[in-house]
Order: sequence, then C-alpha cells, then structure tokens
Amino acid sequence: MVWPLKRQRSNRSTRSTTSSARRRQNEDGCVVCLRGTLHCYNVFILIVGCASLGIGIWLLVTDFGARKVTPIVDNQMYEVTTYLLIAGGGAVALLAFCGCCGTIREDKCVLSFYGTTLAIVLIVLGAACGIAFFFRNALAAKIQDRMRDTLTWHYGLNVHSNSENRRITDAWDAMQRQLKCCGVVGDVNTLESWGYYFTKTEWYDKSKKKKERQRVPESCCAPGDINMCIGLSDFAGPPRFLQGHSEDMKKKNPYLYTDGCYESLIEYLRTYSAVVGAVAAVVPVFLAFGIVISFCLCARVTGYAHDDEVDL
Repeated sequence: MVWPLKRQRSNRSTRSTTSSARRRQNEDGCVVCLRGTLHCYNVFILIVGCASLGIGIWLLVTDFGARKVTPIVDNQMYEVTTYLLIAGGGAVALLAFCGCCGTIREDKCVLSFYGTTLAIVLIVLGAACGIAFFFRNALAAKIQDRMRDTLTWHYGLNVHSNSENRRITDAWDAMQRQLKCCGVVGDVNTLESWGYYFTKTEWYDKSKKKKERQRVPESCCAPGDINMCIGLSDFAGPPRFLQGHSEDMKKKNPYLYTDGCYESLIEYLRTYSAVVGAVAAVVPVFLAFGIVISFCLCARVTGYAHDDEVDL
C-alpha cells in the first residue's frame, strides 16, 4: 500500500513540475511585455495620480480657492469639480500600488479589481471634465447681480455671529487680494468699482457712528500706506475724492486697487476651469490604457490557472 501512494505523489509532483515548466514555456514575449509594461505604467500612473491630487488640493486651499469662489458666484460646480479631481487623483495613486502587487503575484482577482476600479475612476474624472467645461461656459449669466447683492447686503455685517456673511466677507477679501481689484466692475472713474463701497454698501452705512470711517476695506490695498489707501489720510484722489472737478483731485493712489473685480474674476474662473478640465480629460486617457493592459494580463493568468487545473 505504501508504494502506490508514493508513486501517486511522485506522479502529482511530476505533473506539477511539468505544468510549471509548460507555464514558463508559455510565457512568451507577449506576456513578458504585458507584465513589464504594466509595471512601468503603474509607476507612471502613480506620478500622474499624485500630480492630480496636488493640483486639486492647491485649487481648494489657495487664498482664493474653490471654497471661496462659491459664495460669490452662487454656484457649487467649481468646488464639486475640485473635490472630484482630488478623489480621482488619490484613487489613482492608491490603485497604482494595487496594480504593482497584482502584477508581481499575477493574481487574477487583484488584477480584475485593479482594472474595474480604474474604469470607475475614469468615469468619475470624465464627469469632472464635463462639469468643468460646462461651468466654464455658464459663468457670466447672473454673476454681476450676485456680486452686487453680496457686496451690498452681506459684506462685513455681523461677521462674528452670521456664518454666511463671514463666508462672503472672507471670499470678497480673498478675491480682491488675489486678483488685485476692488468692487464690482469698471475702472477708477466709476461708482461700481472702488466707489461701490461707500456709495451702496451696508458695510459703510453701519460705520457712520465712527469718527473716522474708512471708505474701502483693507483687502483693496496694495502693500504700503494703508491709511492712504482706505481714505484715513489726506490725499487728493481716490478714495477720498471721486471724479474730482480739478486735476489736483484726480491723482492716482498707488496703494489702492481701482479696477472692479468682474472681468478679472471671469478670466480667473475660465483659466482654472480649463486647468481642471484639462487634467480631468488627460488622466482618463492613461487610465483607459491601464484598463486594457490589466485585463489582458488577467486573461493570460486565468488561462494558466485553467491549464493547471486540467493537469491536476
């Protein structure tokens, strides 16, 4: 009884050795190429994912980032697109590690999970791309009215007790510092730019009880003489004088941003929508390449597993 058992084990060992040898022989140039390509692809896609993640985080946390845009334009698409970009970039970077493990082990389950999840991330980034370009084309509709409304009725009012007013105030201050502008629209000679503050805002009306009232907020000021910028020191020009009748009262204030924010805001949003849309459009192209490679390698691994089961 012992000898047949030993002979049976020897036969199984011989079959296993034969199967392994056959598998090594079957690993032709195509399989080796797929495995090597997927290794290189995973390193590359790790870099791409980290870059997408970094761009998304930067767009979110910069001084006038996605969270500051929303209260002014009253549209959350820019913020949502940025979050989708962050989620997609983080998922791609994490999946690159899974892809390396699956390629090394040639595990069909890991490779299938890798390819399927890449497809899901591709869909997410595709949605982000679509939203970004739609947002880019739907910007200017009612944005000026929204800017006037927020600046007139919300800016600088009860910022300690009213969270909505605080968000709007912070957003306006960040925008004016970042874009170097002041007010809604126009140039130095209009009431809609820097002159909007002391002619049409509740912020200025609430400061009537103060002995000295600043005419514009400090976020409208370039580095330098703040008092001269906000109108607390004598200066024959803005913001103390608007449309003066003599040339002596039309001097240029070197520390005051005198152009309105509308044109700069539109250009800013179009630029960064294009950045987000371009990133969200390019990354899926690489993801599609990885999906094809991973499923091709998965199919080869599955074929080898079937051969081994038949031999046994």
